[in-house]
Amino acid sequence: MEGFLDEVQSRLIRHSKYGPNGILIDGMNRLRVPVPVVRRELKDPYSFFNSSPADLIKTWDYIWNQSEIFEVMSQALYFYQGKSLCKEQFETILAWVDRCACWEHSDDLSKILSLVVEENPGWVLPAFERWNRSENLWKRRQSIVGLIEYASKRKRVLAFDHLISFVDPLIHDDEYYVQKGVGWTLREIYNLYPDQTLEYFSRNLERLSSIAYSSATSKLEPPIKKILNSRRKNLRKKS
Repeated sequence: MEGFLDEVQSRLIRHSKYGPNGILIDGMNRLRVPVPVVRRELKDPYSFFNSSPADLIKTWDYIWNQSEIFEVMSQALYFYQGKSLCKEQFETILAWVDRCACWEHSDDLSKILSLVVEENPGWVLPAFERWNRSENLWKRRQSIVGLIEYASKRKRVLAFDHLISFVDPLIHDDEYYVQKGVGWTLREIYNLYPDQTLEYFSRNLERLSSIAYSSATSKLEPPIKKILNSRRKNLRKKS
């Protein structure tokens, strides 16, 4: 499988002006190749694309776990986005969270797992329940962002109370990227359940961090947002 890894890396390195290892950003080697270019490489089949689905997931798993280059790892995530997974593929990809170390990989994994939530919630929700309490910030973020990702993509979703049961324990999380995930997820829950979410906002105006509140209310209609902002400001003055 090392040859397949070399094949993917060689394809992407040719688009980079930073050499075979790229540049180190936030502890990760990045070639600084634009995302559309990286995605476009998947349209020109790699030599291993004629493998069986069982062998293909093993190849991508090897690439994900062995590469130290951001864009090469991203290819594995891009390949499975929008695809319905079998149980073997799901179980392999679920473990990829252990190598997530940036918001981009985390969110690209959410694009895969949110479809699993829609199609086979019993497969993934037990993991989300564990991750919700994990010491790993990316697992905590995944446990909420992976529930929906974008509401506009979903044909079936969990009930409001079920979704909130994942978000609420993380409202006071100290990590920036978890707070961004709280805000993102509340925004998307609002798109699905506007009345219940507005009620949740009203009850939790003081509890929501500035980071989460800003993201969560970013798509509200201005008159509604103005009322909430005013109430939040007054509550904060009193506290």
